[in-house]
Amino acid sequence: MKARRELERSGIKFTTQMTTRAGEATEITRRALEAGTSRIVAVGGDGTLSEIVNGYFDQASAPVNPDASIGLLPSGTGSDFRRSIGIDSSLDAIAAIVSGKTRLIDAVRAANAGIDGASATRHFINVATFGLGGDVSAFVNGWRGRLPKWVGGRARFIAAAICALDRYRLRSTEVRLDDQFHKKIASNLVVIANGRYAGGGMMLAPHAELDDGLLDVVLTDGATRFDVIKELPRIGRGGHLKNPKVTGMRARDVSITTDEPMAIDIDGEMAGYTPARLTILPAAVRFMTRDHSQVT
Repeated sequence: MKARRELERSGIKFTTQMTTRAGEATEITRRALEAGTSRIVAVGGDGTLSEIVNGYFDQASAPVNPDASIGLLPSGTGSDFRRSIGIDSSLDAIAAIVSGKTRLIDAVRAANAGIDGASATRHFINVATFGLGGDVSAFVNGWRGRLPKWVGGRARFIAAAICALDRYRLRSTEVRLDDQFHKKIASNLVVIANGRYAGGGMMLAPHAELDDGLLDVVLTDGATRFDVIKELPRIGRGGHLKNPKVTGMRARDVSITTDEPMAIDIDGEMAGYTPARLTILPAAVRFMTRDHSQVT
C-alpha cells in the first residue's frame, strides 16, 4: 500500500485496526483515545470517518481528548468529506498526516428516532439529508457487494436517486431554526450541512464552511418528482439554490418534525427517522491538514 510506505518512510509509527462490523470503528477510536492515542486516521469512505468522529466524542458530546486529531485516507463509495477538507488525492491525504498540522472544525450533534424507533444520538462532520436522501442511502447501502467496482460513487448515487424517486411524496414538515424561525413546508428533501458535498460529489450545500460555527440548511418546499429530476444536473455544481422552491438558510440549532416518519441519512448511512434535532458544536474536532492558512 502506497500510504503505508510513505508513512513509514516519514518515520511515523502506527498500528492498524481492521473493522468487521458496523459501529466497530467508533469503539476502537474511543478506546484508543482513552488509552492516550493522539492521532486517529480513517481509511475508508464517509461512513468509516463518521464512525471515528462518533468515537471522538463522549456521551456528553465533549471530545474524549481535545488535543487528539483525526486524519483521512479516503476510499469508499462516496468519500465526499475529502472535497470539503481539501484532500484531492492520496498524496494530499498523506501530506496532511505527515505534516503534523491540524485545524479545528465544527461537528454536529444529531438526536433523532433511531432505526429501531428508540432515541438515538450521534455526531458527524459532513452532511445529513432528510427524506429523499435517506431513501437514496438505503438503496446505495443495499447494493454494496452486488455492483461491480467500476461503477463509481456518483453513478451509484444518481441511480439510487432515480430509484428512490419512485417512492417520493411530499410530507407536512415543520422546521425550527434557533427558536427564531418557524415554518411549515411540504417537503421530501431537507439538507443540514457542515460540509458542502454528499452523494458522490453532489454540492448540496455550496456555501457551507467547516469552521463558521453554523449549519447550512437547505429546504425544499413543494418540489415535485419532476423538479428533483430537473435539478439533478445543477445539484452537481450547487445551482439548485436558484430554484424558487429551494431556500438556503443558516442556524446553530435545527429541529425537524414531520406528520409521519421521514428517513434520515447521515454521511451516507441510514441513521433513523424524524423527529430530529441537530446542533452545531463549534471548533469541536481537530483535523489533520496540509493547508498552512488553516492551521491551529
